[in-house]
Parts: sequence; C-alpha cells; structure tokens
Amino acid sequence: MLFPARRCVATALICLLFWEHPARADDPPIEAPAPITSTEVPYPQDAHGEASVVLEIVVETDGSVSSVDVVEGSPPFAEHARAAARGWRFVPARRGGRAIVAKTRARVDFRQEEIAPTPAPEVAAEEVTVRGAKREIGQMTMSAKDIREMPGAFGDPFRAVDALPGVTPIVSGLSYVFIRGAPPNNNGYFLDGVRVPQLFHVGLGPGIIHPGLVERVELYPSGAPARYGRVAGGIIAGSTREPASTFHGEANLRLFDTGALVESPFAGGRGTALAAARYGYPGPIVGLVSNVDLSYWDYQARTTWRAGERDTFGVFAFGSHDYLARVEANGVRVEDFVSDIHRIDLRYDRAIRDGRMRIATTLGYDTQGSASEANVAPTYLDNRSIGVRLELERRISEDLVARGGADARLDAYAFDQPASTHRLQVVVPSDVEPPPTNVTTGIYGDVVWKLAPRVEVVPGARLDVYSSTRAGENVTLPAVDPRLATRIALTRSVVWHSNVGLAHQYPALRAGGIQAIFLTGAGFPRTGSRELQRVAQTSHGVDVALPEDVTVGATAFLSGWSSLTDLTANCAQFVLPETTPSPTGQPPPTQFVCPNPNPVHGHAYGIELLVRRSFAKRLGVWLSYTLSRSQRAMHFLTPSLADAVATVASEFDRTHVLNAMLGYDLGRRWRAGGRFVFYTGAPYSKLSGTQPVPPYNAYRDPPFYRVDVRLEKRWSIGKDASIAFVLEGQNITLNKETSPVGVDCRGIGTRDTMTTECQRATIGPISIPSVGVEAFF
Repeated sequence: MLFPARRCVATALICLLFWEHPARADDPPIEAPAPITSTEVPYPQDAHGEASVVLEIVVETDGSVSSVDVVEGSPPFAEHARAAARGWRFVPARRGGRAIVAKTRARVDFRQEEIAPTPAPEVAAEEVTVRGAKREIGQMTMSAKDIREMPGAFGDPFRAVDALPGVTPIVSGLSYVFIRGAPPNNNGYFLDGVRVPQLFHVGLGPGIIHPGLVERVELYPSGAPARYGRVAGGIIAGSTREPASTFHGEANLRLFDTGALVESPFAGGRGTALAAARYGYPGPIVGLVSNVDLSYWDYQARTTWRAGERDTFGVFAFGSHDYLARVEANGVRVEDFVSDIHRIDLRYDRAIRDGRMRIATTLGYDTQGSASEANVAPTYLDNRSIGVRLELERRISEDLVARGGADARLDAYAFDQPASTHRLQVVVPSDVEPPPTNVTTGIYGDVVWKLAPRVEVVPGARLDVYSSTRAGENVTLPAVDPRLATRIALTRSVVWHSNVGLAHQYPALRAGGIQAIFLTGAGFPRTGSRELQRVAQTSHGVDVALPEDVTVGATAFLSGWSSLTDLTANCAQFVLPETTPSPTGQPPPTQFVCPNPNPVHGHAYGIELLVRRSFAKRLGVWLSYTLSRSQRAMHFLTPSLADAVATVASEFDRTHVLNAMLGYDLGRRWRAGGRFVFYTGAPYSKLSGTQPVPPYNAYRDPPFYRVDVRLEKRWSIGKDASIAFVLEGQNITLNKETSPVGVDCRGIGTRDTMTTECQRATIGPISIPSVGVEAFF
C-alpha cells in the first residue's frame, strides 16, 4: 500500500534470515521479527539524490539489536542507516511460541515516499510481514531535506512551520503564529516531551535548538494524541536525533549568527556526548535601519549511557536567551522583550517486552519581561518548575498497540521588579496581581487499533487536575479530554482521515494592572470567572498520492472555544487623565489597557490545501493554502470608557493565506529556490480619537505579500565531509505590512486644545538577508 509522502526519510524493508539451523519440513513455522519502533531513517543533511542501503541485523530474544553490518551502500547513507538501526526494537522471532535469535536483512531506501511494501523474502519458504512506519492521524511533518532547502526558513526546522496550512503568522518574518484560529498563548511547544514556553527566538525567529540536533518537527493543528495535554490550541513538537555511533559535527557562519554542533561516542559506543551552541548578533545590522537592539543565544548538551541491552540513561540540557530593546530619542532604553529558558531533562529508557518505557524528570527556569513605554519600569515574570513523566508503549497483538502514561508538574511564578532607573518610570507593585503557584497532574492513554486491513482507529483520553494557588486562595478543577482519530485507506493511493476531541488549558494571565506589560502566566484570576479554557475540535480530510511523487491533501476543520483568554484580543488605548501636554506641544503619552483578561467565546473554521513534491527531487514543489474565518466575542473600550462586547473577526483573522515554493537542482551541486507568501489583511475598527467605534472590526488592512529566495553551492571534501555556500533573502521586495497591533497617534491643535488622532501603523520592511557558509564532517 502506498501512503502519501510526509517526510523525506528512509523506510526499512525487513526480510528474515535464520540464525538457527535451516527449517525442516516438520519444524514449527517461524514468526519473523517485527519492528515495534519506527524504522524510519532521516535523510542525511549533507546528502543529495536517492540511494539504497542493505543492512544485516542480529535481533536478540528480547527484541534488541546486538549488531548491525552494512552489506551494500555508500556514505553518507550507509553510516546514517547503520546508526539508526542500532536503536530499533523488535518483537523477537519465534518458533513454536519460543523466542529465538534471528538475523534479518533490512533494505533502507532513501526516497520521498513512505511505503508499507510487499517484501521480497530472501528465504522463499518464509512469509515476512512488514509494518511500515506511519504518521499520527492529523499530523503534519516536514522532512529534514524540505526544511533545509526551504527559502525563507534559513534551514531552521521551527521557522519552517509557518509554511504549513492552517498556520498564520502575527507579522511576516516572526515565528509567533495562530494555528487554526488558536492564538499563540494557546499553542503548546514540546521538545522530546518537554514543554517549553516557545521553540524559537524573538525577532529573526530561528529555533532555540540547533538544526543538526532536530530529527523532525511535527504539527498537530488539532486533535493531538493523548500524550499532549493542557493545550487548547495547536501543538508544535520537536524530536531530537538518536545518539550517533560515530563522531560527527557541523558548523555555520552567517551575517547574523554562528553556531556549531559536535557529537562523539565513547566507552566503545556505550556512551555518547553532544554539545551545540549558537550566538546571534543581528543588532548592528538591524541598528543601521532602526533604533532596535537585538541579540540571542542558545545551547544544548546531551549525554547518554547504555547500561545494558535494555537500559539507557540520559541527561539533556538546553537553554536560550533573547533580548529586544529600542533606544528612544532621549537615550532611554526600552526593553520590549527579554526572555531566558533553561531545561535539564533526566531520562531513563527501558526496552520492555514488545514495547518501551521512559521515566523522566525535568527541572526548568524561565523568565520573561518587557516595558513597552519609557515611563514604565521593566517587570520580569519568573517561573521555576519541576516535572515528572512516565511514558509507556506496548504491542498487545498484531492489530493493537497500547500507549499510556502519567505526568505531574509544579510551576512557581514570581515577579522580579528592578528599581526604577528613570524619574518618570512607574513601578507597579507585584501585589496588584500576585503570580500563582500551580500543581498540575494527569494520566492518559490511547490504543492504535487496526479494525480491518484498511481501517485504523485511535480512541484515547486524558484526565487532568488543575490546581492553582495565589494570594492564599486555591482553585482546583478536574478536566476530561476524550479524543478519537480514524484513518481509512479508500484505495491504494487515497486515504481518508478524521479526528474529534476536547481539550482544556489554564487561563492565561496578564500582570501589572494598567501597565503595558503583556507577560503571561497560567492560573485562575483572583476575581471574575474561574474556568478552564476549553476547545472542541474536529477535522476531516483526504490525502491522495499522484504520479511523479506528488501528493495532495485537503482538510476541513472546525474549532469552538469557551472561556478563551486571547492575549492578542483588542486592547483599548486611552490618554492618561493626569497627564498634560508637554511644553513642546507633543501629544500626551498613551497607555494600553485590557480587561484582565475577560474570557470570551470564539470559533474558527476553514479549508486547508497542501500540494507537495519533495525537495529531494530535482524539482521540488510546495503549495499550501488556507481559507478560514476566526471569530471572537471581544471586548472594546468605548470613547466613554465603557466596556462593549461584540462578536467580530478576531484581531489576526486572515481569510486567505498562501505559501508557494519551488526548488530546482541546477546540477554540479547548485540548487536554487524561491517562495511567494501572500495573505489578506487583518480586521480593524475605525477610531474616534484613540477609541474604536462600531461597526467593530468591519474593515480590513491591505493584503501583504513577500518573495524569498535561496541559492546553494555545495562541495564534497573527502569521504564524509562537505562545505556549502548559501545565499538567502527574506522579503527581497522590501514590502511593508500594516500592523494589526499598533497605531500611530499625533496631536492636533494648540497646547490648550490638544486632541489625539490615531491611524493604523506600518511595520518594516522586515527583510532578512543572509550570506553564510555551512560545513558538515
């Protein structure tokens, strides 16, 4: 059966050879070893074209792999496949119900298609059943090859997410996105099961994890598997590569950042050590055209130790820092965004009978802060967290795989408010809205059930308990999240998929009263509604595999929220009443204020289209299109400072979003690509002075488009090394975009009769040039 292309990987075809004596006519039939973990092998980043590798693998009676030899294949494919195969786990071969040691051969085909093939057994008397690796129902995955070649993504896995259907950026070039109408604060970000506030840097937006460490990036726009919980939006999940069995590394140097990764085995291959880091220095470049100061850095370190054939211990530490500020004309530095993220994940993996188990503990520290006006002192929201999790997966039968687990997490929030450094700066006391301490626990489970040869269903559920304490008062609420996903192969090349589910999430909290600081914590407000955010989601779609390795997918979706705290919802702007115009005749300073925060109801619906042909081909094609509508019952502050509620298009609703890309291999290891991005304008209200007036959000900003380009030349050095020159540019047409989040205000009249008039502001042009060198060894 042919499944649609979803990632540029290799699929292993397993054919049994006997380690024991040849079968006699009266011997019981042999059950071949069958994979219980993914047999996908990521496409090597420094490779081109298609290749096949034949491996000879010894599978022990516990299902572990004790040795791997390359029978056929050439670098870098051969070593890449061999390293991946060492981590595979199998249901062991059996004769008469008894597990036996067996030698198998696996052919690893590096190509676009995922195939559950009809095998060609090397022993004609034996029938071998092969389970091809499948993606989760409703999951969107990008291959390493597609990501590396994607114009405008700068080779970064997380930056490439905005090219998928259903994803709408807040502003072009920034990685904060809406996913099927869910605001950024309602989307969940995970790395190897570890939750983080974000997976990308501010500003230029590269990921906080070195690309060489990322195996794949998965997007669950809705209806995510039960292991992902407490998120009433979409899920962006990254998975790191398995530890390598040979020394390797890579490095890059670009106009705005530099980074490197090195990994090496030790103790005869029982242990591995990895270190990676990146430092961004775009400030001088950005400062040439603006008053913005921008910098970032990140690091990753991983050590693993194989204590036996079944047991592996590991430590994975990673972190990042972001700094975004602007310098006012009077020399005052205003911090728009400062962020630090740090995680240490201690993990124990064990191969159990017909499955696997992971026990892990995660320690975390996060801080985020900002000051959006020169007369407001910066405030930082810190979070110290500790979490534990248990993950289990076991194959019960040929047609049933059970998955489950449990997790618990403590989040202790606190304010960090430095002393004011300017006589006009206002420090809002932390007791205005004290931060909470949250304890959240949950259990989950689902089963992958093959009801019929062409029908697969995945029923599952989560049970979570949310407990939040602030100012000495505790609120505890339980939530049950049922989910059901279905996949039906209508023909050999047409697959129908659908999912439906319910999800909950803590309310998102703002801090600092009327202060223009949009710091977000999670917990229940001190007053008003104390309900969990809740969303009901469903989607239905079809994937079709066409000739010439082209796949087409179309999906319709519907999401409905209640008690939604959308931090991007309209915030009223007003003139501080105690402030008078300055002697220079400048208009009085303004402040933003939002109800803190009023939960609203909302819904989103739409249709998504994705057409793709892998960039591993000489001609790669990518076309994603989303037609959608997102609505909210939003709050508006009227000119009389009253609170008005209206059901309108949400602040970042964009009816049409289009990404069209082409990549072409020019020969002699030259490759060129281009990308066209288009989306319609966001809604807005007309203003009376600084206040919106009905009809609310009835008008639209002009549409926006941009063009990105990429050109690469690669040279091979020796057997396994290569070096490449990469020229990239985002928004080479230098287009400006109307800002959905800001207005330009100016004073009209004399000092005694001063009024304020505001109009929509523009952003940019946000254009990112890049000239860089990449090396792999």
